[in-house]
Amino acid sequence: MKRRLTAGLLAGALLWALPAAAQNTGGVFGPTVNDGHRSAQYRAAYDFDTHAFAQRAHYQQAINGDLMWRVLVQARKTADSNVDADFIQGELFWQLSNPSRNWQHALRLDVRYRTEGRPGVIGLHWTNQFDLGEDWIARFVLLTATELGNGASGDLVMQTRAMIAYSINPTLSAGVEMFNTYGPIDDFPTLQAQDHQIGPVIAANLNSQWRLLAGVLFGMSKEASDAQGRVWMTHRF
Repeated sequence: MKRRLTAGLLAGALLWALPAAAQNTGGVFGPTVNDGHRSAQYRAAYDFDTHAFAQRAHYQQAINGDLMWRVLVQARKTADSNVDADFIQGELFWQLSNPSRNWQHALRLDVRYRTEGRPGVIGLHWTNQFDLGEDWIARFVLLTATELGNGASGDLVMQTRAMIAYSINPTLSAGVEMFNTYGPIDDFPTLQAQDHQIGPVIAANLNSQWRLLAGVLFGMSKEASDAQGRVWMTHRF
């Protein structure tokens, strides 16, 4: 499919409403599901302020041309260990009928189990991709999530994500991503107490199976981290 490099590499998983010091391993994921698709991915994120570090591994596989499942595990650096289990997550993508020729959209359901006795999380998200011309695409994602189990807050938390990307050539693309965590929808904190990040990203096809993405996110609010580096490596089977 056209712009598969950008669509695949800028796809990702949910970053929940975590403290500002948390590492952002999420992505502005797209709506496209390709029948027969199978891939694995490694992600790492490093916070330049706190020196916090997180890494995660994905496996995803299409069920058909409309549905795809994904499972992922994440570990993080803590006071006890450099690699401490953080969470396990299952996801189900459902690509919906295109509203128009230049607009694709999909839903994604997430269920997350977190370690250390923390509540689980369930989320439902709506992602949109727009064809802006021969070499440009844009995405907008609306995310909602709530906690489950003992200690759950009961809040419904909202996020948005957005990106615009340009295909430089068939193997290289570049863009800008934005992540916005607003907080509970019934009691949004002030703008500076919310978490807002923006930054450049570049993706490259290394060969027919391997792809690399790298980027930096900069904080736009007081609560957000000043700078975080991110690297993804994807392998298609």
